[in-house]
Amino acid sequence: MLVVVTSVKSGGATTFAAALAAVWPDEAALLIEADPAGGDLGGWHGLPDNPGLASLANACRSGHPDLAEHTARLPFGVDAVLAAAGRPQASAAIGLLADAEPARWAKERPTVVDIGRLEPGSPALPLLELADVVLVVAGGDALSLLRLSLAEIPSGRARLVTVGRVDYSMNDLANLVGVPLIAQMPWDRHSAEIIAGKRRIGRAWNRLGLPATARALAASLVRQGTFPVR
Repeated sequence: MLVVVTSVKSGGATTFAAALAAVWPDEAALLIEADPAGGDLGGWHGLPDNPGLASLANACRSGHPDLAEHTARLPFGVDAVLAAAGRPQASAAIGLLADAEPARWAKERPTVVDIGRLEPGSPALPLLELADVVLVVAGGDALSLLRLSLAEIPSGRARLVTVGRVDYSMNDLANLVGVPLIAQMPWDRHSAEIIAGKRRIGRAWNRLGLPATARALAASLVRQGTFPVR
């Protein structure tokens, strides 16, 4: 399964994508940073971005790459393909990656792709059409949801994931936002700081809060498989 995670503004897409990959049921998921603005995870954890997204993209040009050669193990237990922190380097690699049909890798191993903020002309946009599901992360406050209602989400497979308290009833939310709600995540500072490398990892860090809710969502996605295009 190929899951693409995005946001309209600063919606915590990277934190959510990392949590989702960390708790994927039955088999370990691969996390790919494909944010045109640059990757965060390498900087957060002091890991090099090479090998990473750029080396994977270059390897794709010459045949069928071995994903294991381009991944790093994050301290909280996730295998990730890390992107360079700089926008030009990340954008160039993402353009090559989109042409490499990453959906075929996801048939062998569940793959979560963080494409960061959804922007017109983003080189990551082709990945939306390859995804089995697109999870759009947004705060539950009125301003965040208003921004989402004004955005163009170019995929019939998009589903909304809110973070924190939602300021609308479910009926009002459905009328405001043209993306069906699939999950409501709690604001979980503890887990966010673990993912960002700011807090020591406890043995049970992924059993409560954001990881626990993400696990339930991942299990639901596995059961449902792909979504029909609306």
